[in-house]
Amino acid sequence: MIYIEQIIRRMKQGQTGPYLCKADDGDQYIVKGPNTTYAGLIHEWVCAHLGKLLGLPIPDFKIAYIDNSILEFSSYELSEGDWFASKYEENIQDVPFQLLSELDRIQLKLLFLFDYWIKNGDRNLTQFGGNPNLFIRSDLKSFIVLDHNLSFDTDFESTFHDLKLSHVGSQAWYSEQLSLLDQIEYKNLLSDTLKKLESSLDSVPQEWIDNCGNDSIIDDIRLTLERFDKPDFWEGIK
Repeated sequence: MIYIEQIIRRMKQGQTGPYLCKADDGDQYIVKGPNTTYAGLIHEWVCAHLGKLLGLPIPDFKIAYIDNSILEFSSYELSEGDWFASKYEENIQDVPFQLLSELDRIQLKLLFLFDYWIKNGDRNLTQFGGNPNLFIRSDLKSFIVLDHNLSFDTDFESTFHDLKLSHVGSQAWYSEQLSLLDQIEYKNLLSDTLKKLESSLDSVPQEWIDNCGNDSIIDDIRLTLERFDKPDFWEGIK
């Protein structure tokens, strides 16, 4: 848990209206508040843990408390309470389509599998544009992964065909056929990751669960993640 000491500015990027803030640990964070919705905050928390456990380049993240004392004299789209905070990284930008082929192919394949696993259709990019939610660093090779509030989409199956064509990692994933050995290795990776997730599910703020409008949201997340053990899961991405 961190405590926000200063709200610096609203970020231009991000449809949920996040804010750049300074915390009591001396670091700056991108804080997502009520505009993300409580379900979206739960998804962010769970997916950040999952991505880290898988080995994806996700920034450090914490629960951030904002006290009303730093809100009362300004008109922020924030309120007092616990919110999702992702550590701020300078000098990053949306990855251009032209540089996708320069990025680590193994990491892009893992990102494709990750988004398929968490039912996240909000990471697409073609030569005509898109919303990659993938940010490249100044070295133009390494990247970070952000924004998972729209994960666990109940309509994901109906839109997945488009994702297979436009996801930032689709070209890397489909550049070679998924072998049985690859499937076994990925399946073991997802299994090991899911086993480590339980403590993260237990750490979701109760306030978020109570206010998200879905008492079974944690159980629904588990059911979504457990489907990796079924043949249909792997058939869908061959």
